[in-house]
Order: sequence, then structure tokens, then C-alpha cells
Amino acid sequence: MHSAVASRVAIYRRTGVWLLVALIAMVAAATAAEDAVILNPNRYDVFVGRYSVFAKFQSRLHDVLAACGKPASAIVPPGKQPSGKIGNETGEGVRQALQCESLRRVPKNSPATEGIITESVWRAVMGDEPLPTLKDRAEALVLSFEATDFGAPPEWNFCQDNILSVPGQSNRWASDFVCYNASDPCAFLTWGPRGATAGLGREIQLILWMIWKEDPALIERAFGAEAGNLQRFFRLKGGGNKGCYSETPLKRFLCAIWMDPARSSRWENALVELGRAPLARNAYARLYALREYDGGKLRAFFELWQKLGLTPSEIDYAFFMDRITHLGGPPDEGGAAAAEALTACMHDEQSAISVNGAARRCLARLQPHQTQPDYRLGRDVAYYLEAYGQGALSETEIRAWANYVPLSAIHTLGLSDEKPAQREEAASLSTLGSDLAQPDASDLAPIDLSNCPATVVSPEPRKPGP
Repeated sequence: MHSAVASRVAIYRRTGVWLLVALIAMVAAATAAEDAVILNPNRYDVFVGRYSVFAKFQSRLHDVLAACGKPASAIVPPGKQPSGKIGNETGEGVRQALQCESLRRVPKNSPATEGIITESVWRAVMGDEPLPTLKDRAEALVLSFEATDFGAPPEWNFCQDNILSVPGQSNRWASDFVCYNASDPCAFLTWGPRGATAGLGREIQLILWMIWKEDPALIERAFGAEAGNLQRFFRLKGGGNKGCYSETPLKRFLCAIWMDPARSSRWENALVELGRAPLARNAYARLYALREYDGGKLRAFFELWQKLGLTPSEIDYAFFMDRITHLGGPPDEGGAAAAEALTACMHDEQSAISVNGAARRCLARLQPHQTQPDYRLGRDVAYYLEAYGQGALSETEIRAWANYVPLSAIHTLGLSDEKPAQREEAASLSTLGSDLAQPDASDLAPIDLSNCPATVVSPEPRKPGP
């Protein structure tokens, strides 16, 4: 999941990281309030999603430039849809558009002169379309870290830690193949911007079931010859946490697909095709909003902050959603023990500029990711970077942030600790119907019993050595 984004950090190794942090803080502090930042693509690309409101902005900006006689093909190439990535091309498009009549009301001292999408630029380009919501901006941050957009192939998580260039780890059909998976042994398959999995969380099963209930023909068109196998997929037992390193019906089913190039390709293409369908994306969003998924975890975070005497802010909301996506809910389900530990930690955060930022830093310390601690820390720093003055954060924190995806909730998406966040009360999974597919079956068909090496069924619970 992270290999595509890791290669984009070279510029930060050639630049003084501490200088970069200082510049980000200065720019954030100096931003003109009368033309607030919506999205700043300078220094690093932001993956906003092919079907997001930001992608719609890219398309509209292309039209503005074309009508103004300015080059626009770099933003949306001829015959293509918006990429869902906002970077230097879009930033240059904003600068060029400032010369167009339709953007004449953008203030002369606006950050837009640096290629930043501001409120005045958005209104000039998008007309009566509403500004991006807090949820839109939070999702752009999460997607930039996850790098699993709709329209992109899903990722198989079997043997995730194998090194493809090493003999014995690169060919899963070879007799000496050894499977390593310490990073994500419970996922099996990951799809879409929230990282839906077919393993422990069963999100992919439920989303596909929801789509099938509403439009069976859509599933049949996407999966073709594999469509008939989905009824077993919906209901196979996964074994919970105990199934991460042992054989379960679900793992056997999915491993048989992964080991067959034709079948795995069919599943990948099917999920790519479904990602293009509004009905499928709506089902995806509906599932994640439920109490048993993001809805309940978000409520637990809000209640934990309230125990700390804090009003959850815009940055807090985005921080919560990012941790929910990558890690889960708060420690101790946000109970008294978690509140007590955070209160004690925050007492020592004397250098914090923002008390909410101190709470976020403390939570990052108290609840690290068990298998991806460096990735998690790098993501967490993006939400408290400007909550501390220069030199207050450790070199470990700054390096983790700079060497991963160095975005910032404030600098990149214009979020604030001064603005309170709201949340909607979540519905329950039971609202999907009494016939909701349950993981209560163990029956496998002959096609599911195809060769699945024992090393894949029970991978090495560690990363390979040098």
C-alpha cells in the first residue's frame, strides 16, 4: 500500500527537514483570513480521489483555462477524467487562471498566487457549488495516506512483507516460496479509499452484498464468471483474530483466487469497475458510516475528548478519521483509563501551543500501531505538527513525518483547531435488513480447494531478514 508514496519523499531528504517544518508553520500563520486555504498542493501531491469534489474542481478549472485561452491539458488530458491527484499541474493551473476574467475578484494578495486553491478561487471556478466540507477535506488526507482510490486495483495482502527481488520470496508458485506477513495478516484483500478489507473486518463482503441486493446485474457484469462464487464469499467464516496466521474457510477461498492469475485478475478488474459506479461508492460510504464501523468509533473519540474537557475541532475530526481508518477506535474504547492516561500525558506537554494538539500527540504516544508504528507516527504528526513551536517535536517524529507522506492538516487542507467539528448520529448495521449476510458458513466448493501453499495459510509472523 505504501510503496507508491514512499518513492515521492526524495525531495525532503535533499532539503533541510527542520527548515521545511519552520516554513510550513510560517505559511500557516501568515495565511490571509479573508481568502482562506482550501487545498495547498505545494511541496507534495494530495490524493483527493477521482470522484471527489476536488476532482470536479479540476475538471471545472480545465474548462476555465480552455475558455480563457490558457493551457489546460496538464490538468485533465484530452479524453481523460480528472486524476484525483492535485499537485504542481493543478497549482500551475490556478496561477494561470488568475489571469482570466472569471477570476478577477480573487484578491491580489491571495495565497492563490502561489497555486493554492482558496475560497475565492473555488467560488470563481465552481460557481454556486458549496465549499468542500470538513468530511471532504478529512477524506483527502486519509486517501493521501492510504493511496487506495476507487478506480485503482485492490491490493492483495497475502505475504505482504515479501521482498519481490529475493529468490524464494518473489514467486508464490515456486516450491521454495516462503510467505512473510507481519504487517497486515488479517486483511487478505484491501479495496477503496477507506481501506475496506475482506479479512477481519469483512467490509468488502458486506459492501458487495449491499450492491448485490440493490442491483444484482451490476455485480454480475463486474464479476462475470466469478459472480456465482460471491454467495459463499459473503458468508464464509474468517476465524477472527485467530484466523490471521491459521487456515480458515475465508482464507482458503481467497488464497485459491490469489494463486490463480486469471481469477485474481477477474476480481481486481471487478472491483475497479464497481469503483466507477455511484451505487457501489454509495454502498461503501453507507457501510462505513454505520455504528459498528466508523460511526461508533467516531462517537467514542468525541466522548473521550469531552472527558478531557476538550471540544473536538476540525483537526481532531480528521485525526480521528485517519486513526479509525488505519488503526481503529480509541484505547480502552475511550473509557476512564484512556482519559486518565491522556490527562497525565497532557500535563507534561508544556510546550504545546494548542491543547487539542497536545491531546493528539499524547494519543499517538499511548496508542501506537502494533505492526506499522513508523507509518502511524508519520501520519499522526500531520495532525499536530503546527501545535508545537520549532524544535519542540523530536527528531524521530519529524523524520517519520518527512519520510512518509509529509502533509499537514493545517497547511495542506486549511483545517483549524479554532473551529468545532460536528458529527451525525450513526445508524446501526441492523438497518441493512434481517437477511444481512453473516459469517456462519464453512462449506467450500471444489474451486476453493485449489492449491494454497501451507506457507501462505500460515505465514511467517515476522518480516524477512536481510
